[in-house]
This record gives sequence, C-alpha cells and structure tokens, in this order.
Amino acid sequence: MIHDFDPAIAVTPFGAVYWYGAVYSFGFLGFFLWFWTRRSQTGLSDRDVFTLTILFATGVLVGARAFDILVYELDYYRQRPLAALDWWRGGMASHGVLIGGLATTYVFARSRRMPILALLDEIVVPGVFLMAVGRIGNFIEGGVIGSETDVAWAFIYPNVEGPRHPVALYESAKNFLILPILIWAIRIWPPGKGVVTALFVALYASMRFAVDLLRDYEAAWLGLGTGQVFNLLMAAIGFLLLLAVLRWDQPIAPPKRTAKRPVGRVQVAAVIFLFLYPLGIPTSWTAENIAQIREESSNSLQTD
Repeated sequence: MIHDFDPAIAVTPFGAVYWYGAVYSFGFLGFFLWFWTRRSQTGLSDRDVFTLTILFATGVLVGARAFDILVYELDYYRQRPLAALDWWRGGMASHGVLIGGLATTYVFARSRRMPILALLDEIVVPGVFLMAVGRIGNFIEGGVIGSETDVAWAFIYPNVEGPRHPVALYESAKNFLILPILIWAIRIWPPGKGVVTALFVALYASMRFAVDLLRDYEAAWLGLGTGQVFNLLMAAIGFLLLLAVLRWDQPIAPPKRTAKRPVGRVQVAAVIFLFLYPLGIPTSWTAENIAQIREESSNSLQTD
C-alpha cells in the first residue's frame, strides 16, 4: 500500500489544520473530560479541573517540543536555533510528552497539597489515551515508520526505500490495549497507592520496546534507536516501582475536597486556546529535516 495521506485536514484563512496536531487537541479534550467526570472521586473543584488541564497541556506541548529538539534533532536546530520557536514546522517527541506531563502534575499536586501518587494514578488513564490517538496522527503524517518488511499490510513511504511496517499503528493499538487495564486497575487499587502509575510505566515502556524493534529510528544512541534507550530505562523503573507499591500496605487517605471556586473567563479562554493551538502542528519530526534525511538516505542507497 502507498502512504499518500494528506497531512492536512483542511486549509483555512489562518493556515492549515493538520491530522497530527488534531490528535493532541482530541487527547487534551479526553483529559479534561476524564477529570470533569471524576470530580467527586478526586475531590477537585471545577476550577481545579480547568487549572490542571491548562498545566498538563502546556507541559505536554513544551516537553514534547524540547525533547524532540534536544534528543532527536539537535544537529538541525544547532544550525538554526531560532527555528525552535517555529512550532508550525513540526517536531514533537512522545517521551517529552511523558516528562512534561509529569512535571506539571507535580507542580499542580504541590500547589494543592495533594499526594502526587494519587494524582498520577488518575492522570495516566487519560494520558495513555492521548498517546494512543497521538500514534494515529503519527501514522497519517508519516513521521514514524517501521523497518522493511514483506507483510501484506506494509506501506511504501515517499523517499523511503522498500515497504515498511506501519509501526505507528502498532503503537496506537498497544496504547489502546493498556487503557482498559488501567481503568480496571484504578477500580481495584485506590488512587494514591501507585499501582496504576507503576502499571502504566511498566506496560507502556516494555510493550513499546517490543513494538519499536520493528521501528526505523532516524537517530541512534549507544547502538540502539534513541527512543529504545529511554524505553529500557522506563521499563526497569516501572517494574521496580510496581513491586514496591504492591508490597506497600499503608492505608490510603480519602481525597480532600477543595473549596468550590468559580471558573474564570481567563481559564476558559486558556483551555480553548490549548485545544486549538496544536491544530497547526504538521509532523512529529520537523518537516524539512525529516524530508532532507530521507532524501539523503534514498540517494545514498541509489548510489550504492
């Protein structure tokens, strides 16, 4: 099959709207709805849900962008540092999504004096949903490709030699598989024990390592695809954490109710902005950089 999907959903007077960016918007909406419907279980007020959504979405966008630049595309941005601000050219990394989401979760928990584990056990559920739909965006935009294969469902990508595994779809399916496991776990183990968080880290990283064996990384570190190094570290941390929290028998205190405060117009506007902002992001790699890398790779293969 030929991968010839149009990365743009539509072109508006304000610019193109892209499938890749739209999945971030969809994921942020899922995050908001999860916490909105679970206010009684978490003790969060309406205003808290808006604040948490703003912090989380901001952390995800900044973390994903920074991680991509510093880890995957540093050579490209070292030559053009001001291009780091050109978010409309693409460049987002899933490990940065995790780091940015974790950092802002910590900030919110400290500001509300909430146990960080209780909040993390809740956040990983909509978080894995965000990453599941995100991989669908990766598939449409063609930024994440697999190794060469002759399976019937392989795709041929522009400027890429041979048919490839649609590894982005594999990763999306993997994340959607984790989602019901976490929903089940949060019903068995109360938020705050850490089991749901540990399960997420262990399952996400170990299953991604397996899937990414079929991925063609454009960058490598220590002889492995760059992301694989982080997958191994995450998996080890996740399984060690899971063993620790399952042995922890300390009772979990019920969530404290926060004072009811009205949602301000600024918060509503900020949430709407963060839902719309990602729509202009076209690719997971910077479009010009990934096109140049693949063209050079294709020319090299033809020369050989």
